[in-house]
Amino acid sequence: MNVLLFLFFILCLLSFLILGKPAFYLITGIFMTLCLFLVAIYLISHNFAVLPIFLVVLLALTGIILFYTNGFNPKTKLAFFCSVITFTLMILLIPLLTKSIAIAGFTPEEIDELATMNFAVPISYQALTAVLIIMSMAGAVIDASMAVASSLYELRYQGQLLSATALFQSSMKVVKEILGSSIHTLFFAFVANNLALIFWFSDLHYSFETLINAKAFVAELVISISAGIMTVATLPFTAYFGAKFFTR
Repeated sequence: MNVLLFLFFILCLLSFLILGKPAFYLITGIFMTLCLFLVAIYLISHNFAVLPIFLVVLLALTGIILFYTNGFNPKTKLAFFCSVITFTLMILLIPLLTKSIAIAGFTPEEIDELATMNFAVPISYQALTAVLIIMSMAGAVIDASMAVASSLYELRYQGQLLSATALFQSSMKVVKEILGSSIHTLFFAFVANNLALIFWFSDLHYSFETLINAKAFVAELVISISAGIMTVATLPFTAYFGAKFFTR
């Protein structure tokens, strides 16, 4: 606990040193986000539907990150709009994906540890898995959309006055630079999160065929690939609508 408090103190100190007053909104926004998740868990434990609860949490989370932390301005409005559109596509596609590849529920490797527990809970694991994947991708989508929106804003109002076509072409140069680092970040996150899992499968002497068909591994791989796809889609999507929005 002391280590956690020390790390949190370092986070607060660096935030205030670098950001100044906006660091207050950053720190309080983190606590607001935590409270949202706790409320969602409480409601789900009292038999509320998983998907509607987390959709509300996702919208509220996006609003906190963009509007509360970064202020209500044209950049955050554009990022919010593009993020919501991307989330809508995710909500339509991810449940179909999780159902088709059957990654919902517990993995065979977890059965022994959970054998003494009661599995008769009124929760749709199909919906829960879809929500977990969507929430895992939300941060990358919001971050990518905000990065492009900020770049577009600076190009439009701090540089030369450009037409919508010229602004879009200029913003695509920024998109290409952001895209490479974003994909590598997601890849490194996948490797770091699943390195222990891969070593565990290695100790169990899983073959390559068994590994790529193991539910635990496939679920994490689906999250990473889906996050990459949605991030790639978000960047040019934001660039296009941003060029129209800032030159209207």
